[in-house]
Amino acid sequence: MKPTQSIQQKMRQFFVILLPIFVTQITLSAMTFFDTNMSGHSSSIDLAGVAIGSSLWVPIQVGLSGILMGITPIISQLIGSGHKDKVAYNVIQALWLSLLLALGVLALGGALLPSILHAMKLESNVQYIAFHFLTWLSIGIIPLFGYTVLRSLIDALGQTRISMIITLISLPINVGLNYLLIYGNFGFPKLGGIGAGVASGITYWCIFIIALLFVHKRQPFASLGIFRTFHKLSPRTWKEQLKIGIPIGWNQ
Repeated sequence: MKPTQSIQQKMRQFFVILLPIFVTQITLSAMTFFDTNMSGHSSSIDLAGVAIGSSLWVPIQVGLSGILMGITPIISQLIGSGHKDKVAYNVIQALWLSLLLALGVLALGGALLPSILHAMKLESNVQYIAFHFLTWLSIGIIPLFGYTVLRSLIDALGQTRISMIITLISLPINVGLNYLLIYGNFGFPKLGGIGAGVASGITYWCIFIIALLFVHKRQPFASLGIFRTFHKLSPRTWKEQLKIGIPIGWNQ
């Protein structure tokens, strides 16, 4: 973080950090927009199925991502108080927590999704698209939640431009995969709205891997040695992170 003295410097630094965060949030929302819009060009059934699937997924994604973003103030406080050596431990615990939440979503989704869609009294073909859109999207839930933790680390160090760049990269990846998998271009299978789910799942893996490489190899993250030591699960640390994260997720 760049030290500031005057009000003008503080405001300038505020907007330097804020604007990339704003762009990042808009980009994440744009993925859902393109999934729905491009599916609509396939058929009205695909449009309806993806729209239903997105309406179920987005609140869960936003809420749980907000909980995981609770690691941001923890990291900032550790660095500000001179306890840089404790950052890696807390980030690894947040990654363990993200894995637990992702597995919970997958388990509950597998158990409840058919009943939820059935209760919505959808046409059978729309229900089929919605179910398989979410099923394929779910392959990316674990990396998406992991990316949220790594993005929070990046933002906590004031490097919001990097998280913006990574998230911006996700958009052409997602749109390109949609083009191939929804419409069946260049020899790829024509999956309609289901293809949007496959594309999103793959995109989540891509941005997680990119963020992982940044955190592992690029300064100032590399000096933190996030993955240098293996840390066992610590429910006590999770509890501390949840105390901060749950109010954030609740208000998303």
